Amino acid sequence: MTAQAQAKPTGNETIPTRIDADGTVHLGTRVIPVPQTVSPEAQQLLSISPFPDPSFNPHPLWKIRDAMDAMMRQGDEMTRAAFPVNISEEFLAGVRTHRVTPLQLPEKNKDHVLINLHGGGFAIGGGMVAEAIPIANKAEVTVIAVDYRLAPEHPFPAPVDDAVAVYRELLKTYRPENIAIYGTSAGGFLTAQAMMKIRALGLPQPGALGMFTSGGDLSKWGESTSLFSLTGFFGGLMPNIDHELSDIRAYRGGHDPKDPLFSPAYGDLTNFPPSLLLTGTRDLLLSQTTLWHRDLRRAGNEADLFVFEAMPHGFWMSVHLPEAREAIDIMVKFFSDKLRLNA
Repeated sequence: MTAQAQAKPTGNETIPTRIDADGTVHLGTRVIPVPQTVSPEAQQLLSISPFPDPSFNPHPLWKIRDAMDAMMRQGDEMTRAAFPVNISEEFLAGVRTHRVTPLQLPEKNKDHVLINLHGGGFAIGGGMVAEAIPIANKAEVTVIAVDYRLAPEHPFPAPVDDAVAVYRELLKTYRPENIAIYGTSAGGFLTAQAMMKIRALGLPQPGALGMFTSGGDLSKWGESTSLFSLTGFFGGLMPNIDHELSDIRAYRGGHDPKDPLFSPAYGDLTNFPPSLLLTGTRDLLLSQTTLWHRDLRRAGNEADLFVFEAMPHGFWMSVHLPEAREAIDIMVKFFSDKLRLNA
């Protein structure tokens, strides 16, 4: 073997690409044109780098937490402008949350609630409500956005404990079948982890789960993390899961990565609540999401998977995209059907 073949990547390299002004990707000797199978808005998104330097690598996220949180707050404001809601801060079981409600909450939906666990690599996004706003608006239901503690200051199981504490508190008011838990990216992983902790504690299960661009195995990545960054072909690759710059390593702390409470894929997945999974073909967690879907289906569970053409990680946060609106509609229909909203 050559020295080049023997060299092991750290996982923190820049993706070896050139991206033309029209969005055409040159990946080695391969040329990937802008897909004509997505909306014009999505084509534009795929041609514009979100970073001043296209090779920019934001890892580890906690090192730039203030800047990332400021960007996320802007996202909250843009999303709220598109989907008007009421937002109030409250503490549940000592955990800071935001109650997000439609401007008019139908009487028949007042006994239902969704719990949102935001994304952000377990390290950023504290107080973010952008994932809660569209669902509260379109499903006409209350969403509790949990401001869980963040790594590296608060590694596993602190964020899971916060999520479960909020769930346990809501059980005092809501029937479990009228509660759903959902999240994107880190929030999707936390949703699965919270579900395992709920079962371990013998608490009644929620009526539905939404685990978007996430998975059930935090002991290793899948192939897609070697192909895509947080924004598809722009920016640097995510560090290897055990690299010193890895947000996952910071979140794990010294915990066993194959403990089913940390990586649910290694536990008993039978009789999970109905689950919805979403991803895109340029999502760095495409592999994780599809593997997790197979795990859930293999265990005999009801689990729906939607994969969107050419969409990057968490694309439904870009609410101006027709693809984002479609993904939100899928989420709303799923939760409405499983919790019997407006019934």
